[in-house]
Amino acid sequence: MATPVAGIVKALVGLTAAAASGNENEARKVARQHAVHKTTLAVATNTAIAEQVAVRAKQKCRLVACHFTPGAAITGTATDFFTILIDLRRAALPGTPVNLITFAADTPTDDNVAAFASKDLMTATYAVGAGADFDLEEGDVLTFEVTKSTATGMTYPISSVHFELEPRT
Repeated sequence: MATPVAGIVKALVGLTAAAASGNENEARKVARQHAVHKTTLAVATNTAIAEQVAVRAKQKCRLVACHFTPGAAITGTATDFFTILIDLRRAALPGTPVNLITFAADTPTDDNVAAFASKDLMTATYAVGAGADFDLEEGDVLTFEVTKSTATGMTYPISSVHFELEPRT
């Protein structure tokens, strides 16, 4: 019977072997940094969510995935909607945000999201940043913010935004 430590050692040896055998992509997937920004209360129709830190890069990496998962269904509307902004704040220039992702729930059908379904925010429609902007240095921060279109806006549901950062050299 294998001990838990033996299983961990076997897994680490497997990672080393995968990297050594040239399967760098598999090693990168295993080494990804995962982060989740959670909004635990629904936010009223006329209330925005101020910019806040979502994830801090632990090492040089690249943002490779970002998904929005609401706890209630969202139906896009052209007049009263919310917009999720994901910005990069570089450790060297924290006062200068770089917008990477903009998701406005303003288009019926295209921007609808079912409750507990995941919306990929890395598609060309929403990932508006330049390619190199998705490369982070150690200490860089990704921020999360929600703005509203009008005084009446749209309720922002209990939700989560998932981030995956892949190591790079």
